[in-house]
Amino acid sequence: MDIRPSVTIALAASIAGLLASYLYAGILNPWQVEWLLQEGDLLQHFLGWHYYRHEEWSWPIGALHTFGTEVRSSIVFTDSLPLIAIPLKLIQAWLPDPFQYQGLASWGHVVLNATAACCIFSRFRMPALAAIAFSLMVAFMPTVLFRGPGGAGHESLMGHWTFLFAIYLVLFRQDSGWEARSQWGGLLTVAVMVHFYLFLLVGIFWGLWWLLGSIERYRFYTQNNLKKQWWWGWGLYSLLQPLFILWVMWAVGYLHSSGDSPGAGGFGFYSAEFATYLNAYSYLPGIASASALLPSWVPSIVGQYEGMAYAGMGVLVLWAGALLLYVKQPLRVPAEHKWQLYGLVVLAVGLFVFALSNKVVIGPYVVSLPLPWPEPLRAILRASGRMVWVLMYLAIFAAALVLARRLAPRPLVIVACAILVLQFLDLHHWHRYFHERSQQAKAYRMVEDPRFVGWQNPALQQALSQRQALHITHADDIVGMLPLAWLAGQHHMTINVAYVARITLPIIHQASAPSLQALTIGQLDPDVVYAITSPETAQNTCAFANVQCVATPMATFAWQPTPEETK
Repeated sequence: MDIRPSVTIALAASIAGLLASYLYAGILNPWQVEWLLQEGDLLQHFLGWHYYRHEEWSWPIGALHTFGTEVRSSIVFTDSLPLIAIPLKLIQAWLPDPFQYQGLASWGHVVLNATAACCIFSRFRMPALAAIAFSLMVAFMPTVLFRGPGGAGHESLMGHWTFLFAIYLVLFRQDSGWEARSQWGGLLTVAVMVHFYLFLLVGIFWGLWWLLGSIERYRFYTQNNLKKQWWWGWGLYSLLQPLFILWVMWAVGYLHSSGDSPGAGGFGFYSAEFATYLNAYSYLPGIASASALLPSWVPSIVGQYEGMAYAGMGVLVLWAGALLLYVKQPLRVPAEHKWQLYGLVVLAVGLFVFALSNKVVIGPYVVSLPLPWPEPLRAILRASGRMVWVLMYLAIFAAALVLARRLAPRPLVIVACAILVLQFLDLHHWHRYFHERSQQAKAYRMVEDPRFVGWQNPALQQALSQRQALHITHADDIVGMLPLAWLAGQHHMTINVAYVARITLPIIHQASAPSLQALTIGQLDPDVVYAITSPETAQNTCAFANVQCVATPMATFAWQPTPEETK
């Protein structure tokens, strides 16, 4: 039975949505936000949005002024998904307060990953059931789920659909007309508002498409003696597209930062293991391996969680089967797709080598790889391990294409469904782990957390409700201070220092120095509540006659009481 590609894609997305609802059932409710207090990066992402929604519009439109008043930052550097945060700010007055979209965004990424994958599989002229099965296999791979809630907590990096759609455009939008240009412009704009690393991958694929299109158009216009028109049309597009994206980056806040690049210190640490597609080591507490069928080993470099890309037993069988079929009878590459395929292979292999960084790691064995990667590149892309994603996906698409060309429709459906079942059997306890983590998040209650004992103190609550700012005086553990930013945000206060990307200890110390100085001389700002984590500073501050204090496990809160508060 033939099913239209659009219906096939809709079915794949719908099934993925149902399965993703199982994984993230406990965190999908946008009204439930307390579970984020258990998180690190996810709490940062929420707080960036929470403060941003209550600010007045300014330029850049993604700039943050109240979440870290002493530092320059934006929702880009809190990873608050500008693609969602900016539109929601338009209607924030009608949204509940507080309101989180981290759970729904994670769910949406899984659905869109299945959608993008199915768009590609459907073009291989395979039966609908086979395309759906392969799409679900792709959507729930460990490399995707690991990035989100219950895992590394970087839900923006679950958005692999961005570069999967880019792969689609390279393969199936070979023309360089205005429709293809508009699609690329839209995809680049969306990707830059999701995450920089994803935008970079989309940009690389756009560069490949542009290069191939430039060569093709130059040949056409030269053969038809229309070289002048080629330079005016294509040359103008080649200039305006990057300029427009740079403007978008400026608008959403990529240039609004107090910090420079933190340097290339993490390059080689946040890399990928050479056998990352085969190693099911989870990097997560409470679960040793993502696989129920294959052994795993502990990588020698802890930071290689950034390159975690275990493919799953189903994918490994798919690769093995496709390789056998290809060796037996190689596929002929159509002339019209030759350069696209060659270009994709070169990019994928190059990105994989870059993901290894400056060393090859296989379990406990490390071999130096002294490639002269430029310092600016190493600094901007410290987490090079993420670049392994592209080769993995292209290998999956290539293997599925081999099966589609070498198997009849009915055997192909049986094989695809068997591969999907094998994949889910291998990953069943991995998927259950994320479901259980979401249920634990749902059951979390802030009042039961010993870290926040004393926060409901009436005097403290009154002080917070009547003042404009909360200042942290010692923030070396800036991630550990995130709950204090939560407390300030619940009272619509500003906070002097915040956990954002590119922030460094010198910036943190400079931002908190004025508040620390005020406490040292006993001249507290009457509009500020001070959160003091140093016992010595707390003791000295609370000794002043005009200071009221409330001690809690996380911090001692100090403020200058008003006459009404001293009654």
